[in-house]
Amino acid sequence: MIEDPLSPELGDKVEKAITLISRHNGVVVALSAGVDSSLVALLARKALGDRSVAVTALSESLPPGELEIAEKTAEGIGIRHIIVRTDEIHDPSYSSNPSNRCFYCKDRLYNELTTIASSLGFEALLDGTQKDDLADDRPGFLAARNHGVKSPLLEAGFSKRDVRDTARALGLSVWDKPAMPCLSSRIPHGEEVTEHKLRMVGEAELFIKNLTKVRELRVRYRNGSARVEVAPDEQHLFLDEGTMELVNQHLRDLGFTSVTMDPGGYRRRESLASGGAEMILPMADGDA
Repeated sequence: MIEDPLSPELGDKVEKAITLISRHNGVVVALSAGVDSSLVALLARKALGDRSVAVTALSESLPPGELEIAEKTAEGIGIRHIIVRTDEIHDPSYSSNPSNRCFYCKDRLYNELTTIASSLGFEALLDGTQKDDLADDRPGFLAARNHGVKSPLLEAGFSKRDVRDTARALGLSVWDKPAMPCLSSRIPHGEEVTEHKLRMVGEAELFIKNLTKVRELRVRYRNGSARVEVAPDEQHLFLDEGTMELVNQHLRDLGFTSVTMDPGGYRRRESLASGGAEMILPMADGDA
């Protein structure tokens, strides 16, 4: 990777994070395909070399293409990459989709990481939590605390902007990658999470991205219907009658009973707000 100079402030934060990581006799990094954990993996490799590994969880809730991005990122960093299969979808505490669903997912993940760390003789688990994450309601934080997971970016004072600027300067290809939480986050709390629903959502988002080239997108599932959210600055890529007809037809073929678009665009949230404005997509030929 080609690196650019860091500002003095970011340089200090990078050095602090590396120092924090270096204190541990081996680390296991929970690596998603996102920029936060990717930066931690890079800094862990700089700090400890082969005494660091990155682990990515593979499950039905992982969006299509995310595993390949994580693999490519780990290869670029030069850190050993391990893929573990988690089956949280078969845990009723998770699949019933309570408001703390993420706790059960992260608890399983950190159990797997603890096993790997023990087998390698490594001391610590690391995640990509940074300052801006503290503003969110994240039940996974409790799981991390229960397992003693360390957050070097948070301890070093990184904000999300700091993370992206640092990742860019250090040559990480995912520096500007939009956040991509698990597919279960597209299903409102209280509605059961199933493999079939997750597959529908994942295939719908992949189709729309390939068709329109939008980057910030959610297809939210509610009682069999799909609600498409596209970032406001990318809606021009989607708001074409021919495109919407193709999307409508394909999502119906996947099994959605109806397809609407939120004119307000994508915004961070876990569940669909009731009563919001919706735009029904044009019906394809043959639809009643």
